Amino acid sequence: MNKIGSFVFGVFSGALVGGILALLFTPLKGTDVRARLGNSFVHVQNEVKTAAQARMDELNQQLTRLQNKASE
Repeated sequence: MNKIGSFVFGVFSGALVGGILALLFTPLKGTDVRARLGNSFVHVQNEVKTAAQARMDELNQQLTRLQNKASE
């Protein structure tokens, strides 16, 4: 395996082991952890949707300006 492949594999496996250990040693109940993870997922999902909508609006405004310049 080349150096980059080894590095990516190491990062992925380290993140996986770290995540599993964090879940195993957390002081919260499983239901609380699942609720927090669910809330975090929903929050991130909403943030991504908001950012995507803002970027789409910005790009549409730029497109409109360019179309107006082209028609002049």
